[in-house]
Amino acid sequence: MQDIGTQYPEDDKTDPSGFLRRARLHQSKFRAEVLNLPYNSYGNYLTKEDGEAGNNFYQGFGIFDAVKKYRKYNKPLYSNMLRSEHIPFNFFIPFNLNKTYCKNVFNEFFGGVIQTIERIEIEFAPNPREKYLNDGTSFDTYIEYSRSDNSKGLIGIEVKYTEKEYRLEKNSKQERAIIDKTSKYYSVTEHCKGYKPEAVYTLSNDKFRQMWRNQLLGESILLADNDKFKHFTSLTLFPEGNSHFVQTSKEYIELLSDNYHKFLPLTYEDFFGACNKHCPDDNYRKWLNYLIERYIIVKNVDGE
Repeated sequence: MQDIGTQYPEDDKTDPSGFLRRARLHQSKFRAEVLNLPYNSYGNYLTKEDGEAGNNFYQGFGIFDAVKKYRKYNKPLYSNMLRSEHIPFNFFIPFNLNKTYCKNVFNEFFGGVIQTIERIEIEFAPNPREKYLNDGTSFDTYIEYSRSDNSKGLIGIEVKYTEKEYRLEKNSKQERAIIDKTSKYYSVTEHCKGYKPEAVYTLSNDKFRQMWRNQLLGESILLADNDKFKHFTSLTLFPEGNSHFVQTSKEYIELLSDNYHKFLPLTYEDFFGACNKHCPDDNYRKWLNYLIERYIIVKNVDGE
């Protein structure tokens, strides 16, 4: 068995809840005890060689093949076991081989309205961007589906692990668009009728800005492609231990209009529960067991 490796001493300052520290230790132990691989710099990092071999990903369902088509070696994606960049591949690529399974899982949260799943993409942004939100916003995972009345819908998924909000970069295109009240951020916000009037003064804050942008990207697709898509849901997926997103999701919902129901916060735990309920065979059972062991952090007497 390999060494658990160095842990970052400032984690509790970054996240006083302790979740970041526990998650780093959990990934370090998974690398050392399950993968039996050495670490690089901190315990949650694979070496470049082991990252290039695909060890940050589940070995099956063509997951790593999809990663390699998406991007060549990139340390945060291939070697950092803690950050969320790799997680959409592990969670959603397997559904491409069994879209009925995908439909059954999502219908647990969509009230059974999904008839068929038609498309699943990782890191998706519609083109040309000028036709939509005109910025760099993308969905971690994008799903197109049909309803029984043959109308089309889409789901835009943002996947988090330990992350919180991010700060707005000074003098960036995004900052300029947020300052400019005539930008698409505000025109789409007004047109979609999804927010309470006073929400516009809060949505650009660090806490809510990414949720807002994801929501607007989906709404911009409905506006631009209204002959094709009639339904959109913005889904934020995070572990229940990430107290930031547990609370921020509740606060974000309070900014939405009472008759607007296109935002869905979902925990890993509930998502895995639905995957377990509809699991079709042993191959998917092994995959699901891997996800649970890899990403679910259970507190014990040692504080992990």
